[in-house]
Amino acid sequence: MSGRVSAIARPRVVVLGAGFAGLNAAHALRDADAAVVLLDKNNYHTFQPLLYQVSTGYLAAEEVGATLRTIFRRQPSVTVRMGAAVSVEWTDRKLCLQDGSALEFDYLILAAGAETNYFGIAGMAEHSWPLYTLDDAVRLRMHLLNRLEEAAATVDHAAEPITAVVVGGGPTGVETAGALASMGQELVGPATALRVTLVEAIPRLLAAFSPRSSKRALEDLRRRGVEVRLGETVDSADAGGVTLADGHRIETDTVIWAAGVQANPLGGAFGLELAKHGRILVDPQLRVPGHPNVFAAGDIAVTTPAHGAPPPMLASAAIQTGRHAGEQVARLLAGKPLIPFRYRDKGIMAVLGRGDAVAELPLRSSGGRTSRYPLRFGGLPAWLLWLGVHIVYLIGFRNRLKVLLDWGWSYFTSRGAGAILVHPPDTRQRTS
Repeated sequence: MSGRVSAIARPRVVVLGAGFAGLNAAHALRDADAAVVLLDKNNYHTFQPLLYQVSTGYLAAEEVGATLRTIFRRQPSVTVRMGAAVSVEWTDRKLCLQDGSALEFDYLILAAGAETNYFGIAGMAEHSWPLYTLDDAVRLRMHLLNRLEEAAATVDHAAEPITAVVVGGGPTGVETAGALASMGQELVGPATALRVTLVEAIPRLLAAFSPRSSKRALEDLRRRGVEVRLGETVDSADAGGVTLADGHRIETDTVIWAAGVQANPLGGAFGLELAKHGRILVDPQLRVPGHPNVFAAGDIAVTTPAHGAPPPMLASAAIQTGRHAGEQVARLLAGKPLIPFRYRDKGIMAVLGRGDAVAELPLRSSGGRTSRYPLRFGGLPAWLLWLGVHIVYLIGFRNRLKVLLDWGWSYFTSRGAGAILVHPPDTRQRTS
């Protein structure tokens, strides 16, 4: 790819994807002499770490989403465009969109994120409820509320408890299971029983955390009534439930998939070199090899930074890589040399329930080297830290204030903000 620019007045930078990486890439270009186009299939950004709160009725969808034009209302160089890219013409520097149109670019930042990975489990894609997009969370919430209302209507007839199976013992699975454990009683009434089972393939929860935090999470979930099955895998799923590898059968119409993601397949569609989980291989500056004006950031990309291991598929890494990719394009536009990316590990946290969480944070020695999470604590202090971090990272002052008030109300009254059943739930297929 040559270094020429197109005939438009200013170079055009296209940012593909409006997740954490894409948003931060576009923000990093605020002072650059360029026209920035932010392309996404939705016109809003989703704060994914709180999707489980939407699905369990404790937050409304609007509180974890913000329209892109509102986010960039003070950055006039950014134009938001809805659309889905399907291919790219590298020679002509054009993104080909699903609607048949094309989008020219002089610089391209690939930040299309990830998608659900079912690991080839039979029937899982067709019969489970994923929890990765805002649409996923709203559909799951409608399904759960409808099932709870049905149970409430038949409680005098000794209806069987509702059973929900959560597959995956990482932060999303643990947080979802903990919220589900109290959802039925808090949103519908004490007579409504919601039985929750969490299935995890390895022998402990929260694999990225220390054994002490994993044990705390296990004890906490079991104290809340969650059945935790460790070291067990799901063999298949169907409309009536799941079958585990050992033959055990769990009957349910609510299987929540929280066990893994993979990179957006656009990297393969664009003919780029891929690594594990379908992530685009990039150099230490986050540039795509062979394409000097193309960068990739967030879950769709992977690189080995100048120091340390490749960044994980986490929101904090997406924020940092997105910001760095945007800064690199700004440096190219200003005629400055590129600099390598260095990931700064901020630690890990997971909520176990109201007022309870686990947190593990890094500490730096005087020499600047970082020990991996020597500071470990739980309970209310960890929950308050988790709350503060998520409030800070929420997009927009209104969202922060509203979520803070709703969380406070939910904490003291045990009532959620998003428990209105607007319409009967449908299948995982999108309705017209």
